[in-house]
Amino acid sequence: MVYLEVFVRSFYAYSVEILPYFLIAVLITSAVQTFIKPQWFMKALKDPVKAPIYTSLLAGILPLCSCSMLPVANLISGFSRSYAPVMSFLVVAPVISPITLLLTYGYFGMSLTLFRLFGTLFFALLFAYITGFIFKKPPSLPLMTDKSVKSASFIYFLKDNLIGIGKYLMLGIFIASLIKTLIPEDIGRTLSGTPFSYVLIAFISIPIYVCSGEEVPIAKALIQVGFTTGNALTFMLGGTGTCMPTILASLKFLPKGLVLSYIAFWVLFSILSGYIYDILLWKIRL
Repeated sequence: MVYLEVFVRSFYAYSVEILPYFLIAVLITSAVQTFIKPQWFMKALKDPVKAPIYTSLLAGILPLCSCSMLPVANLISGFSRSYAPVMSFLVVAPVISPITLLLTYGYFGMSLTLFRLFGTLFFALLFAYITGFIFKKPPSLPLMTDKSVKSASFIYFLKDNLIGIGKYLMLGIFIASLIKTLIPEDIGRTLSGTPFSYVLIAFISIPIYVCSGEEVPIAKALIQVGFTTGNALTFMLGGTGTCMPTILASLKFLPKGLVLSYIAFWVLFSILSGYIYDILLWKIRL
């Protein structure tokens, strides 16, 4: 009964703390999806320098997870002669959106939110330009020419966001409540801030699929059992950045070598981001 009481209290506290931010973000995102025309971004894909910037911005305004982003990524790949635009989109889409930023702000405050935003954009563009230079797209691959996009209604997007993303958010709150209930706090304090903790969390979080938004309450629970904020950031990036369905599906429009580079990038990016963030806040234990 003690465990059940702790779980219920944790679940209620997480829900009350985060759902207002989620509802505000859903309204904003649904409006963006309704009125922004994707054709503007598709025209920009012809410019090899600006295209990755535009696709990263597109990824940042759409509420996509590491699986739901794949149809859009496939579309971008079909319009582009380079792999750079699709890679910047694949990096940004699962970890940056109005919803995830508001959720991060609600749980962790402004500093981590800005670090997550600008750190992801910087590394996404760096990775995109490097891979676009190394991996050349075969000129024989046909490009899409049909740029017609049918706009759905605001109510459609609102319903899709509330149900599609909301169910994963509630699952994340459920998992976070379990972590808070079952994991002893001294475990987190033992590993917290050690270099090994970032590596361990990165390799554990990447195979465990968590949808966009779901990772935030789980990361908050990790802090409450003794891990550092940087450890939580490593989990948020690694857990949403990629998963097995994403890896397998991306092989349909990306070469194997590029997919392997994508996996390696997420491991390194999530580890370094958490480690650097803790160093900047002087919270790492030397």
